[in-house]
Amino acid sequence: MLSLDFICQHPDLFRTLLLRRGVSVPLEDILQLATERRELVTQNDEAHRSLKELKMAVRSVPVAEKDTCNRQMKAIRADIQQREKQLVTVEQHLRDLLMSVPNLPHASVVERADEEDIEVRRWGEPASFAFDPRPHWELGSRLGIIDSDTAVKIAGSRFVMLKGMGARLERALISFMLDIHTRQHGYTEVLLPQLVKEELMFAAGQFPKFADQSYRCEADELVLNPTAEVPLVGLHSQSILPVFALPRRYVAWTTAYRREAGSASRHNRGLLRLHQFNKVELFQYVDPQESYRSLEEMVQHAEKILQLLGLPYRVVELTARHLSFSAAKTVDIEVWMAGQGEYVEVSSVSNCEAFQARRANIKYRGTGKKHTGYVHTLNGSGLAVGRTMAAILEAYQQKNGAISIPDVLQSYMGTAIISPEEGI
Repeated sequence: MLSLDFICQHPDLFRTLLLRRGVSVPLEDILQLATERRELVTQNDEAHRSLKELKMAVRSVPVAEKDTCNRQMKAIRADIQQREKQLVTVEQHLRDLLMSVPNLPHASVVERADEEDIEVRRWGEPASFAFDPRPHWELGSRLGIIDSDTAVKIAGSRFVMLKGMGARLERALISFMLDIHTRQHGYTEVLLPQLVKEELMFAAGQFPKFADQSYRCEADELVLNPTAEVPLVGLHSQSILPVFALPRRYVAWTTAYRREAGSASRHNRGLLRLHQFNKVELFQYVDPQESYRSLEEMVQHAEKILQLLGLPYRVVELTARHLSFSAAKTVDIEVWMAGQGEYVEVSSVSNCEAFQARRANIKYRGTGKKHTGYVHTLNGSGLAVGRTMAAILEAYQQKNGAISIPDVLQSYMGTAIISPEEGI
């Protein structure tokens, strides 16, 4: 959520920045409600002062005048109660409008007419094959390690079942990523609930915009986790953190659940766009002065996983219109899919600045200081496990359909190859 004071003091700048994202918001309604709120608060403050004065005065007035004073106090109390009811309505309406406004783009985020994201760098060279490389869904099906047909019988489309070496490879990737991020990058591992409160969906910026994309347990007012970012925001909601304890770095493996209702994408086969998928998430709470240095650091942490796996990739900065709802700046990492001949997003690392912290009321206090400020939050995939697995299958495929296992995963897998005979 954005600062109401900032919106009221800089309405033209606010409108301009949101137009960079291609978003138009009811600014006039926000300003009008802010004015009404301010007037109601001012009127009630004045009424409380008048009431206090009357309470002091009634002690010394003649008995004959006490009834008049009491009637005046009763009328003032009634007015205060009426305005408090109006204030609740105005504040709720104002909050609903503010909750629907996305974050403002950072000054460094590019706005382009063609909306093409900005390539920053590439790492690694796509391998050349002496045969036509196959996409991972064909490889997995032939090896018997990816079974979409059975998953459809169980849960419907856009679900997948992994078997044998496929299930082991998924588990190996999760363990490998967690080990690297905890042992080399200084993150604390947390194992989180799969269900989250609706209030945390609002705090993280998933609601109200993506309410139709969630799986809900309405009787309990809980939502299946769409990304570990949501419960990770909740770790320190309604908290004041000492500045000396920042940054706080967390890594979590969770299964994510997304309805993908109405989504249109050519990346909808195999492991690329599912309703249920595993993801290793990186999350940091940081001092605002350090957040953009932390953004660069988190991108490098995600890149390290691909480098160790020997998977070529490219890094791109998103343009303003492609930013997620909560992000002020986002850097995507796209891995090369050898069987498809294109780069596909495998990690999205975002600095949300104080946007989520305001919604979740997460603050920090400097050493020896009374005043508090909002922390900055950053999140990023470290990595999307299914997509990483897909890239491995396509990059390490052999002519006979076997898959070589990257060196760093062989100890987790207990083998150096998945062969057609050993897949299941």
